[in-house]
Amino acid sequence: MSSTLSNDNPFCSLRYTAISIAMNPVPRASASIVAAGIVAIIGGAFSAISVLFFLFAFSSAKFTAPGAPIPASIRPFLYFVWIFFLACDVFAIVVGTQLIRLRSWARIALLAIAGCLLFFGVIGIGVIFFTLLVTPVDPAVSKPLLASVLALVYGIPIAVALWWFILLTRLSIVQQFQLPAASNSSLTALPAGSVSRFNNPRCPLAVRIVGWYLASFLLFLPIVPFLPIHIPAYCFGHFFRGPTATLVLFLSFALLSVPGIGLLLLRRWSLPLTIASQLILCVNGLFAAFSPSFDAVMRDTFVELHLPDLPVAIEPTLHYVRYFNLLGLIVPVAIIVALVLSRRSFYSAAADNAIAGSPA
Repeated sequence: MSSTLSNDNPFCSLRYTAISIAMNPVPRASASIVAAGIVAIIGGAFSAISVLFFLFAFSSAKFTAPGAPIPASIRPFLYFVWIFFLACDVFAIVVGTQLIRLRSWARIALLAIAGCLLFFGVIGIGVIFFTLLVTPVDPAVSKPLLASVLALVYGIPIAVALWWFILLTRLSIVQQFQLPAASNSSLTALPAGSVSRFNNPRCPLAVRIVGWYLASFLLFLPIVPFLPIHIPAYCFGHFFRGPTATLVLFLSFALLSVPGIGLLLLRRWSLPLTIASQLILCVNGLFAAFSPSFDAVMRDTFVELHLPDLPVAIEPTLHYVRYFNLLGLIVPVAIIVALVLSRRSFYSAAADNAIAGSPA
């Protein structure tokens, strides 16, 4: 009876909780994880301030008055793009904060952010240096100086992304993110189904990163039908305009996001569907790179969006833009390779997940 009273006594329960916390202290992040989180917070804050500055400058009378250098039809789209970047910057700040608190999902999210930084950084450096080689520059501007500044601007994100990749995949670092879950489980017995469905530790890390990246395209689905302008779509050598182009873009984002959600939920059908969708992207990119009508399509795009005519010096470089599509194939090819290498462990985890979810 005394045992029952002591268990029902709130003071005894509070004392037991205090003793448990003392015996199982909350793990603290190492200095390297704290540094990575601080860099993510500072980078996100700096980018957010920069986006807000551009939004304020773009909304000035110089850009909104009739005859402004940016056509009125394209301005709402630019507003949407900058607001989207602002949301990404805020998300990076949140991820950096939660990384310091050793949240497992924050490590996965920062790895996905690192992948995006690495991809766009490498593409940006390639495009910039290629443009500097094939286009004339103002004689008053030194090409080596300009190249050095641009290399620094794009090189810093690449260096940070590589640092995050190397740091957050080390075994000692990964174990730190597993300690909070073990500490919490010692205080409260969590049911088996309480594990996050979208961050299942049984799912291979590479598959989770791919899944989060592809699932993020789901955010574009409710936005695409309500864009103020119809963005042209290029698909297998055909140039779509108007509502048809909007439908093509909507289906493209759906084809990317649905398999990504399936990967996170450990559905067997999602892996072959993801590989198939990425192969479609690769074939479409090859069509765009080697299609004889690509130059005409690009000019039609400028006309469709009411963009100003290209300068005479840049007009000849339009032919080389097609080869930038080949750089865009890096991501789908990397996704296919990652999924093929992880297919056995993914199918094993999917089978275990199906057994665990089946009724007894």
